[in-house]
Amino acid sequence: MVLVIGGSNQGKTDFVINKFGKESIFDELHFFVRKKMDEGYTEEKILEEIREKIKGGSTVLIADEIGNGVVPMDSTDRLWREVTGRILIKLAAEATEVYRVVCGIGQRIK
Repeated sequence: MVLVIGGSNQGKTDFVINKFGKESIFDELHFFVRKKMDEGYTEEKILEEIREKIKGGSTVLIADEIGNGVVPMDSTDRLWREVTGRILIKLAAEATEVYRVVCGIGQRIK
């Protein structure tokens, strides 16, 4: 599994398509986390579901870095940011490669 992170609209998806092709992309992982949280899933259950979706293949996960910048005033948004960050930490530890994309330029950080 490969993890690609970066700010919103920084060219992550184009970077992934150019480097890895269009197969097995799990884009907007941060929104998947939010949807599952809204459905009442725990952090552990969300991570379990992500792992289930990507098992058995070479998947590229793409997520916005939502932990940078201004801390949201809304407690639900703050929790989403925290849960997403913890999930990304665990996925980055498991990933074979991790890239950070800024202005369409991907830098391998693992």
